[in-house]
Parts: sequence; C-alpha cells; structure tokens
Amino acid sequence: MIILNESILVARPIQEVFEFTSEFSNIELWDPGVESSIKTSSGAVQVGTQYDLILKYGLLRPKMQYRITHYEPYSKVVLKGLGESYSATDTICFFSTNAGTRIDYQAKIEFSGFASKIEPLLTPFLRRIGKHALQGLEQTLDPSTSLAKRKTIFSSGTNMIDYLADHAILPGMIGFSKFGYLTSKVFWRKNTSILSGKQVVITGATSGIGKAAAFELASKNAVITIIARNRKKAMQVQREIMEQTGNPHIDFLLADLSLMADIKTVAEKLIKQQKKIDILINNAGALFNERMETAEGFEKTFATDLLGVFYLTQNLVNVFSRSGNARIINVSSGGMYTQKIDVNDLQNTKAPYDGAKAYARAKRGIVILTMLWAKRLKQKGIVVHAMHPGWVDTPGIESSLPGFHSLTKSILRTPEQGADTIVWLASAKEAG
Repeated sequence: MIILNESILVARPIQEVFEFTSEFSNIELWDPGVESSIKTSSGAVQVGTQYDLILKYGLLRPKMQYRITHYEPYSKVVLKGLGESYSATDTICFFSTNAGTRIDYQAKIEFSGFASKIEPLLTPFLRRIGKHALQGLEQTLDPSTSLAKRKTIFSSGTNMIDYLADHAILPGMIGFSKFGYLTSKVFWRKNTSILSGKQVVITGATSGIGKAAAFELASKNAVITIIARNRKKAMQVQREIMEQTGNPHIDFLLADLSLMADIKTVAEKLIKQQKKIDILINNAGALFNERMETAEGFEKTFATDLLGVFYLTQNLVNVFSRSGNARIINVSSGGMYTQKIDVNDLQNTKAPYDGAKAYARAKRGIVILTMLWAKRLKQKGIVVHAMHPGWVDTPGIESSLPGFHSLTKSILRTPEQGADTIVWLASAKEAG
C-alpha cells in the first residue's frame, strides 16, 4: 500500500472550501492527473454519491469509479475509488484557522496483479502526482481565483492542451505499438469472464487478429461460428481451436464478404439454424493496392470493409439474443485517423486510387456506422462497439504494406495483443 499525505492552507472560509472540494466532479479543475470527473448520482452530495473519473498518466487514460463513504459537512469527507488494477481511499479533512482553512489530504493506494509487483517503482511517481494535485487545489482556491469551471472550446469539455495531446502523431504512434499495449496493461484487471453457451459469430478468423480472438473466446467456452472464404483454412482453424482449447462447439460457414449475394446466403443459413446470436464480431477486412471491382460492380475495398459489414449486420439484427446483453464489435483501424470519409465517393472513383487511403476511409465509415447503430439498436438491447487493435503483425499487413511492415516489425503487436480488446468487449461485464 502507498500512503500519501499532503496539507495546504487557503485564505477562504471553511464552508466555501468544503463545498467546492467535497464536490468531487471539481477535481478535474485542480488535479492535473484527472482528465474528467462526472457525477453519476442524482441529488445533493452525500454518502453514496458516485463519480466516474478518467485519469491522465502520460499516454494512458485509465478509468476509476469513486463513491463517498463518509460525509461530515465542513469537517471530513471520505471517498473510495476502484480502478482496473488498483483501489484508493481518499480522506479529506477540513480545519478552520485564523487565516482561512487548512486541508489535510490523505490517499491510500493499493495495487493488484502485476502492478503490485512494481509498487516501489510507482511510489515516487505517485507522490509527485499527489503533490502536484494539492498544489493545483491550493492555486484554484486562491482568493484571487474564481471557482468557475474551466473554459473549453469543444462541446465534449476537452480543452486545447488535451486535444493537442490526444491528437499528436508521435504519442499516437507509440500507443499503437506493442510498447503502448505493455505500458497500458499494467493498469488492467485480468478478464476472468466465461462465455458458456454464448453464441459468437466472427468474420475473418482464419488468420491474424480474428484467429487470435476466436482462440481466446473458445477458451472462454463460447459457441463459435466462423465466417470464412476459404474452406481449407476454415477447417484447419476449426480443428486447431478444438484441439488446443478442448471446446467442441466450433463451426464455420463459407462466404466471400465482398459479395452481397454470399452475405445474404450466409445470413439466411444462420437464421435457418435458429441460433440466437449473442456476439457478432465484424473483423474481416482487406487492403487492396490496386482498384478492383467485384462481380456485383462494387469497388472491392468498399465492398469488403464497409458495405459488407453493413449488409451482414443488418441481415442479422433480428436474430440477436433477447437477453438484453447482445453485442456487436466492429474492428476499425488506426489508419482511420488519417482520412475523412467522402459519402459522395464511397467507391473511390474521383481521385487516383490509393489502397491505404481507401482502406482508412472504409474503417472511418465503420466507426460512423457504429455510432448510428449504437443509437438505433439500443432499444433492442444490443450494445455496439468499435475498436482498433493498434499496429499488429499479421499476414495481411505483411502482404499489403510490405514497406510499413519491414520498417515497424520490431514494434508491432502480436495478433493476441491486437485481439485483446475484442475479447474484452465480447466478454467483460463492463462492456455490456
């Protein structure tokens, strides 16, 4: 356990200081280590009031939930917080003085899992953060400072500094690599969820990220249907998964996901089987360096990476589980950050064709679809997520972007690391 103790004196009356500090949604105004804090309970601040926090540790944005466990007006407030691999108890005491108010702030932090093993390394870092936080509170409570909320230029509440940090190229690149994965993993709780009896349909699972996700979901006892184009590869993966996980509930259906006729056929087969789908993972994708059209007349990148995802999902909406916990997981790509989508040129005909740009635009379209589906399908009890796996060493990357693969191979994530978020979104209670 790490225990941090700090005290400050402020020239303000105790009532004013207590009301501002005990309202924990204000912490984002004075603690530089907090990205945002949202009060999730209605009514006045009291025992039981809860807050959702997003912290800010370099490139990381871990989340915490805080709850007030002791509330003594103008004297003391205690909050208990829980994160992925750590917990905290914050005790804040207030004392009236001749000069104003003294605040004694104590934070007790406990780590679990791997983070507990490196606690001695984290201690100096956390002490520095604690000191900076109380300095921020002291400055915010300075009598010359208004206690109004910080100004922002975005409707989300993000200020310019945070916006630039989140959109800077170099930090993003590092975060997409295996180093970003390994650094972030320190703050995660182990996902022990079991998916016994849950019906999973996953595309693009004969190699790379999709294959890694299928293996991990099978190990969680899910019933898996793989949609694949190549029968030989599908049979091989089916056999490997069954042998290595001991899960016999693995089957496959064949379809070319760039062809709407194939998608319609495979959807009809799933409907005919009378399976209730709990989880649909739209993972299949391809990057084509030359512009090609399918037999149906669609540009192939658009057909495979966007239109096919839309058509498959729309055809399966009515067979999702009515359990109220069905999920759709759409796999995007970090490339989407480089391109805007042009709805007037979805088939990439106006400018000279660039495979990487066409792929990035389609993946941005996936995120837009996710936002629309999340709103429209909520009433059906279907949760819709989009994720991107970072930079992953897959056969697809090696064949379609050989120069990029050669340059970045040493820092690329493994398929298992790339699939990690897919598995979490499919199985974790919090993702539902």
